[in-house]
Amino acid sequence: MSKTILITGATDGIGLETAKILAAQGHHLLIHGRNPTKLAQAEAALIGMGTGAGLESITCDLSRLADVAAFADSLTEKQVRLDVLINNAGVFNTPDPVTLDALDARFAVNAIA
Repeated sequence: MSKTILITGATDGIGLETAKILAAQGHHLLIHGRNPTKLAQAEAALIGMGTGAGLESITCDLSRLADVAAFADSLTEKQVRLDVLINNAGVFNTPDPVTLDALDARFAVNAIA
C-alpha cells in the first residue's frame, strides 16, 4: 500500500538516500529542502529513477518560524493525509548561529521546526 511520506532535509545524504528507497517502493513523496537548486537536483534524481512514484518538492527554511508555519499551512491545505513524517533536516555547524527569530539555529531547526 502506497503511503504519503514527508522527508525533511531530503536534498542529499541520508535524506536523499531514504527518498530513493521509498520512491523505488512506489510511495508518494514530499521532499523538503532549504536550497531551491539542491532541491531541484534531488527531484531530478528521483524522477530520473523512473519509478513513477508521486513526488512533490517543498522549499522552506526551517530556521524561520514564519516559514515553518506557512509550510505546515500549505501541507494542511494540499494533503488529504500524511502517513509518515521523517524529520531528517538538522543543523550542526552554521556561520550564523542566531536566526531572524533570535533563536539558536540548531535549536530552531533540530527541535522546534
